Amino acid sequence: MGSPFFSIIIPTRNRYETLQYAIRTVLSQEFDSFELIISDNSDPANLHEVELIREYLDDERVRYCRPASVLSMSDNWEFAVSNANGEFIIVFGDDDGLVSGALGHIYNIIKKTKRQLVSWARVEYSWPDRAPQEYANLMVIPYAAKTGIVDSKGFITKVISGRGDYRYFPMLYNAAVSRTLIDALIAKTGRIFSSACPDIYTGYAFAHLEKEYITIGYPLSINGVSSKSTGAAHLAEENPTGEDYWKTFRTSEIKWPQEIPEINSPYLGIIEPYIQLSKFFPEISNYISRERIYKIIVDTLASANVQDLEDKLGRILDSAKNEKSLHKWLVRYIHKVNPGVNPGNPGGYESRIGFDGSHLILDASKFGLENVYDVSIFIGNLFGEVKDKNYLKPVSYSFIKRAKKAAGILLRKNTF
Repeated sequence: MGSPFFSIIIPTRNRYETLQYAIRTVLSQEFDSFELIISDNSDPANLHEVELIREYLDDERVRYCRPASVLSMSDNWEFAVSNANGEFIIVFGDDDGLVSGALGHIYNIIKKTKRQLVSWARVEYSWPDRAPQEYANLMVIPYAAKTGIVDSKGFITKVISGRGDYRYFPMLYNAAVSRTLIDALIAKTGRIFSSACPDIYTGYAFAHLEKEYITIGYPLSINGVSSKSTGAAHLAEENPTGEDYWKTFRTSEIKWPQEIPEINSPYLGIIEPYIQLSKFFPEISNYISRERIYKIIVDTLASANVQDLEDKLGRILDSAKNEKSLHKWLVRYIHKVNPGVNPGNPGGYESRIGFDGSHLILDASKFGLENVYDVSIFIGNLFGEVKDKNYLKPVSYSFIKRAKKAAGILLRKNTF
């Protein structure tokens, strides 16, 4: 028996209650040439909960593996991918999932375009237990996402400058990446994941290696956010999941770059992987200046209270102290803008239900949806069959055209 076309990889840690539904979104796919690898990085004290997924482990398409000891998230991902045999790799978290019918659609697009890297839009789904509760059950469906070829340098520049949405990067979280491309990254850097944010890092890395990539406007996977999501707690050390993340991260050979402060800031989750990648690919280091990076850090700084604000500003200044001119400029800039306490927006989307021009925001509980498997079926039925597209056409077009397209989609059923 030959190698499967896809290796679907779910790294997991102490989250069997959501993992069981993530597994179901894969095993229910109609496309058969895949293996599902579950890399269980759970603490030994929690292994009894593996019974929640026991029924799936007997499926011949499933391989269950455990590292010899508890690893950082990036190191567990590295371990997981090292066990893959497929021609194309897809990785997602244990509270995420694939939309019904997604693998068949992705396979057809890869075969038609003969590309090494294909990405797609995602549905954002908040599990019922998500905190704060105002975001629980929200289902954010992209309706004006683009299909076509993306220029990598242009999009990387937009993301690091705060003008682009990193969620449309070709990350292993929302892209099928060829074994050839993965091997090329390993040959250059020694490993696949070299960042505190392994998903975003791969978006930068594979985009840069390919120079351009295909993006699909249809949502083919689900980005779930539960009470234990690492993504939601990534830089929040006061959160138990955040504390656990940083505890394991500090056991890794990957170190936080000295060029930026280690603080709770959404932008640092975006710029840290870029800085890490630029050490291996210095040609991308001039995409943005250090001053611009610090300006965005200060402008987007979230803080819970005055003490938190002062602590973060102190760490920001301290991180720039080795460059006298940068530090002098930064002192002046902070004095000029005089940042105030700003709790930020933990959800990334407004909590209101409705259409915001590019996303349809629904209360999933109103449709009886309780987990990512339910959402997988719902989205598959909502969008229907994916129609063939010109995948090799540049994605750029005017805002007016995008708005008209979005409005038209809302008035039709099963357009895709």
